[in-house]
Amino acid sequence: MALVLVFLAGGLPLVWLGVHALHDVSSAATALLSWQTVMLLANTVRLGMGVALLVGALGTALGILLAKTDLAGSRMLMALLTFPLFLPPYVLAFGWFTVLGRQGLLAALLGPRVGITTSDTFFGVGGALLVLTVAYTPIVVHLVRIALLSIDPAIEDAARLRFGWPPIIRRIHLPLIAPAIALGMLVTFILVIGEFGVPAYVRYPVFSGAVFTQFAAFLDIRAAVVTSIPLAVLVLGGMAAERYWLRARVRFLGRARIIPVLARLAEWRIIVTATAWAYGLVTVLTPLGGLAVQAGGRISYVAALRGAAASVVASVWMAALAATVIAAVGFLLAYLVERRPHGRRHGLDTGLMLLFAVPGTVLGVALILLWNRSGLVHVYASVGIILIGYVAHYTPLAVRAIGVGLHAIPTDLEEAARGAGVSWTRTIGRVLLPLLGPGVAGAWALAFVFCLRDLDLVMTVHPPGVETMPIRLYTLMANSASSVTAALGLVIIGLTASCVLLLGAALTVLRRFSAWN
Repeated sequence: MALVLVFLAGGLPLVWLGVHALHDVSSAATALLSWQTVMLLANTVRLGMGVALLVGALGTALGILLAKTDLAGSRMLMALLTFPLFLPPYVLAFGWFTVLGRQGLLAALLGPRVGITTSDTFFGVGGALLVLTVAYTPIVVHLVRIALLSIDPAIEDAARLRFGWPPIIRRIHLPLIAPAIALGMLVTFILVIGEFGVPAYVRYPVFSGAVFTQFAAFLDIRAAVVTSIPLAVLVLGGMAAERYWLRARVRFLGRARIIPVLARLAEWRIIVTATAWAYGLVTVLTPLGGLAVQAGGRISYVAALRGAAASVVASVWMAALAATVIAAVGFLLAYLVERRPHGRRHGLDTGLMLLFAVPGTVLGVALILLWNRSGLVHVYASVGIILIGYVAHYTPLAVRAIGVGLHAIPTDLEEAARGAGVSWTRTIGRVLLPLLGPGVAGAWALAFVFCLRDLDLVMTVHPPGVETMPIRLYTLMANSASSVTAALGLVIIGLTASCVLLLGAALTVLRRFSAWN
């Protein structure tokens, strides 16, 4: 039933999109072979590869420092570096604009010529690389950290008898964690090529923006479908690489975690700690400081919050409801993935991850193409279309998150329950759910935050009269004073931070309670 629900929510619209794209192959081929398509393809791949390479280098260095050294304040720095991942990337883009724009902080401090130079660099591929690198570096950082914590310490102990830490990291750690680094870079590439908000803000033409423009500005859904084909090909290529090259190599990430052996930085500790913290403070707090300066005083916040209450309430309740459905469906699908035969498991897992990998604008066009018809207006013209999109797009995240915990639970427990005559539903409720409680709650929290920050999908499918906070901010960017927009951006950041802190505290309590039980 869960599999059918997710297929109806996301799989069927994408299949229908493909069928629609094949109606007129000759005209589609002509459009795809145009110079504009070649330019968009080059820009999209250039941005995706550039960000992937940057996050690969930065994330590997930071992950090793945070996981394998006695870096001062490593936990707080990890939290600081992770925070941008929970924010809408275009909010970060606006924050950096308040710093690098022609009337930004640097221009005020160093003069208008500096502002002109930084602004010209920011608007284009340079700004997109900066913002998206800051936003997605945490993906590689966390994967590297998990991979390092999964390495058998006996390997390190044997190497330490002869070598120091630099050769161990170079000759042992890097080869072992290379698949995790590659996975993080691949995930980043897929997310970046589907990003709409940041390239649109810095005026860098890519496929996701072209898809949205064809649909929203020209009302040409046929052109939007054709434009989405190259994006779909890139995503399918990325998923094929994950399926046939990386998946078997990163299975070790599901091993039980161990207490790491830390490398002592000794006399380098102060310098390395200062450098790492400087990177975190500059990349994360600088755009937030720019927003605070741009927002000014209380008047801007009052103007920003005027009429925003409905958007806040709509964002929170839709994200909470979608996360609840996602967590429930994700648990069932995770069980299906982890407990199925090997070959079928990989096929199901790949199909689910495709729903997450597909760009939000493309999924939005597919949903509109399927649901915008007589008899289905009650779904298409309501929040139902947004909730369907959330469930389709973010259920794979919950499946992966819960699947990691389920993979660590031996099947002997279920076999013993079956041998005792316990039904499957009671086994789920009495055996698996208590053990997986923190994992399911974490999946709910992850889905909630991603639904709360979503712009690309919601911007494409939202019906008239329905406005989430990301949509409201994106609209204010074009129609309101920059001080009001900055104030609302800080409100969104504060709301996200509050949700993350509350969910983190709840997960900590739940983990301790589960361990105590």
